[in-house]
Amino acid sequence: MEPIDLALTEAAAEGTEAARALLRWIDELDRLDGLAEYSSRLARLAGYLVRGRAEASGVLRAATAANDVLTVRLLALAEGRLGPPPCPYAWLVLGSGGRGEQALLTDQDNALVYRDGTTEAAAYFEALAGMIVGALADAGFPRCPGGYMATTWRHTLAEWKNIFHDWIRGPQRGALVEAEVFLDFRRIHGELSPRLLDVILSDGSRHPRFLAHMAKAAVMFRPPLGLFGRIKHHHPVIDLKREAIAAIVLLARHYALAAGSVVRPTVQRLAAAADGGTLSHSGARRLAQDYVFLTDLRLRTQLRRIEQDGRPANRVRLDELGQDDQRRLLAALRSIHNQQAATALRYRTDAVS
Repeated sequence: MEPIDLALTEAAAEGTEAARALLRWIDELDRLDGLAEYSSRLARLAGYLVRGRAEASGVLRAATAANDVLTVRLLALAEGRLGPPPCPYAWLVLGSGGRGEQALLTDQDNALVYRDGTTEAAAYFEALAGMIVGALADAGFPRCPGGYMATTWRHTLAEWKNIFHDWIRGPQRGALVEAEVFLDFRRIHGELSPRLLDVILSDGSRHPRFLAHMAKAAVMFRPPLGLFGRIKHHHPVIDLKREAIAAIVLLARHYALAAGSVVRPTVQRLAAAADGGTLSHSGARRLAQDYVFLTDLRLRTQLRRIEQDGRPANRVRLDELGQDDQRRLLAALRSIHNQQAATALRYRTDAVS
């Protein structure tokens, strides 16, 4: 996979003034507060790219890249205040950030891994995490309601190794909720390599209990369909993230891990699953097409909401959509439902506890 920041630098090189302006604004930052205008600048960039007929995947990669560049700049400023790190470390982004699929409405999910377990290192990285999480909140990234941020989740590499081993080899229900958040980690700053954690993840394909729990997680977010495959009449509003996209993300992650792949982006995961024989090529292709459509619809919905009231949203009213979008949305929800049903049957998720 190409470095994620290429999506942003390529947009700037192609003459997108909004991309160049955003990069200049970040490069000139000399503070860790007063960052509220970042979200409006990012929305402006996304709007320009969409109007230029960029594919949704490219827009999401550019948004992720911008968020990466901002975070790295904030980390440099924080290191300037605190002094050089006492040991090598890595700043990790999780969830959609780890997959390179961040939209315009996203909580911050991050973690920190460092090499040495000294008291000095622990104190330094506690201060660093507090600065960055606070700065990101000021820039428009709400604190994660579940607390999955570096202010809580920062450990030595040895400690992270044990945590990942516990998730893979002896999954417990509560711990697997944590695992779901961290399986998409990606390093964006720091000299310490977390590659060892990828090795542990790839080992997950050899642990049936872990895969069964991942399968159960993949069928939990159900599309709002009735008995005859129609959108429920009492459900005129669809949460595109929770009721559609999340299911594809979870299915792709599960089947890619089952194939021993640790790639991150959803479409790449589906391809890896098909190549690895854990998902049919037709099923993978159909889910990939659904994912592309749904992320495009979500992005268009967010931009429309920003124009209306200044705030992005994941929820769309069915009566706001044209006939073609309604038809494609229903088809996507049905294919998600069918794949979830097949997954539940294959892994007997009703018996997983």
